Amino acid sequence: MKTYPFIYALLTLIIGLFLQGCNPKPEEISDQRYNGPDKLYQQLETNIKNHADFDFIVDIDHSRLAKKAGSIMPPAHVIIWSYPQLEADVIREQPLAALEFPFRALAYEQAKSQQASVITNSYQYLVNRYQLNANVDREKQYNSVVESAFSGIPAQNIETLPDEVEAFAGITTLDSPYDFEKTKQRVMSAIKAQSDTVVFGEVNFNERARSYGVDLPPLVLVLFGGPGPGGKAMAAAPTLGLNGFCQKLLIWQGDDGKIKVSFNDLLDMAKQQNAEITLPLRVVNRRLNKTFSDALE
Repeated sequence: MKTYPFIYALLTLIIGLFLQGCNPKPEEISDQRYNGPDKLYQQLETNIKNHADFDFIVDIDHSRLAKKAGSIMPPAHVIIWSYPQLEADVIREQPLAALEFPFRALAYEQAKSQQASVITNSYQYLVNRYQLNANVDREKQYNSVVESAFSGIPAQNIETLPDEVEAFAGITTLDSPYDFEKTKQRVMSAIKAQSDTVVFGEVNFNERARSYGVDLPPLVLVLFGGPGPGGKAMAAAPTLGLNGFCQKLLIWQGDDGKIKVSFNDLLDMAKQQNAEITLPLRVVNRRLNKTFSDALE
């Protein structure tokens, strides 16, 4: 049974009003609370932009963007950068691993202790989630990229996420009935039709890999998100600002020649991080699935 757009919009409005009425107003974030995470972020940014082999892609200040959109969440600032040669090598083996690239690191305030920390994904997490073949040289290269980005950051400020994860856990993949360009056009139109959503950028892995002599099938990652809804969803779990937000939509061609659209299930991301699954997070996750299911009808 088809859900009509106005019904979905009404339900979303009702849920929003419910949340505003039933939850106490979040405490404003003082400027002082940004000092620690900002200092760590600035160190990350300096390291990345000064590295000859890194390409800076974008940074997203989740907390401040959320505040502008009327939502309150703890400090969380993600930086996204690329090391194209390694990324091409991993994606050639497993295209879905493009959901983990380009590299990203989050400078944030821990929810309970309010300690400033940085966090990123381990290489073992990628191996487990995408069932990558053992490759010692690749692992050393990945770790070297992270160590270079984290240079000068005290060990006590570096946190780790769990790397135990089932194969391809939490990845939603939809088959598209359209060719690559038509699929991209339809999903981009769906994203841009949402007034509270921002497109932060696109990464064309195929073009980037070609410059290193690696041939990949069509493969584009879209970085986007809604600062207002996303802020509410991350309020109790700022580490979702690493893997869940901004949202990452992968448009790619499978071995069967068919075009597919893949993205992370936000509820599963929260489970992987042992984070609280709140109603705002459920609402955003439901909206994500519906938006792209409708776009590919």
